[in-house]
Amino acid sequence: GVRPVWAVGRDPDRTGMFAQRWGIEHAGIDIDRALADPAVDVALICSPNGLHAAHAVSALEAGKDVILEIPIALSEADSQRIVDVAEQSGRRVFACHTMRSFAGIRYMRDLVASGSEVITQVTGFFAIPRRNNEGFAGTRTWVDDLLWHHACHLVDATLWVTGNVDIAFPSLLRGSDHPDFGMTMDLSMSFGMGGDAWCIASHSLTYNASALTWQMRFCGSQGDYLFDTGRLFGTGGDLLVEGASIRDLTFQNSQILQGLRAGEPTDFEARDVLATMRALRQLEEAGNR
Repeated sequence: GVRPVWAVGRDPDRTGMFAQRWGIEHAGIDIDRALADPAVDVALICSPNGLHAAHAVSALEAGKDVILEIPIALSEADSQRIVDVAEQSGRRVFACHTMRSFAGIRYMRDLVASGSEVITQVTGFFAIPRRNNEGFAGTRTWVDDLLWHHACHLVDATLWVTGNVDIAFPSLLRGSDHPDFGMTMDLSMSFGMGGDAWCIASHSLTYNASALTWQMRFCGSQGDYLFDTGRLFGTGGDLLVEGASIRDLTFQNSQILQGLRAGEPTDFEARDVLATMRALRQLEEAGNR
């Protein structure tokens, strides 16, 4: 029961081709015109990172619910503003923090929530090919953000699995910037969390990669677990969760749409990711010291 009505982009020709490929009725470069269409109920925002906040606020003020690609913004302040505008307008914003939809990550969260495991350390490694600033559609006209976009995945999954909302002792090391595009190419970070038991986290990320690697290791009182690009392995390397492709967002999208239709809470409420955005702000400040 979902029908795409508008595709909005920067380039009219490419936007038109995209709309034709996916059977979208209208295409254009004027977001305000699209938002003014009464046939539009929900705005799905997947524009460049730096435009997410402004586009989300525009959609909310136009009376639309919003499904917002990660990161919802590039600052804690803009993230909070989106949530505030949503509440003032009576609309909903869903944050596509997609690791929350992965079966292996959900398994770990349920394991911790049940009291069957206490996580004492989380380590993550994320390698994304970005040496040439290329995405799925080719060379980009904008640059990605290793902290606010890709580290957002790891930090959010860490907090969500362990059930924490605050971090302590944040530390961030930045590598060199890309000589042509200016974006930070390498990051290393660490922080602590003090929930039911003290837990430490350390994550490393790089754009200097030839292939995608997406891993998280959880060490706990009862065992250790490795999430590796969709699959979850337990102690001794036993496969615990086969999982779907990390490109398969069926669970995320289905839960969001069901939440919209039935007015039910989801795992992707924008307000629920504010703790992650606060942690990223703390890490950014630590890296600037």
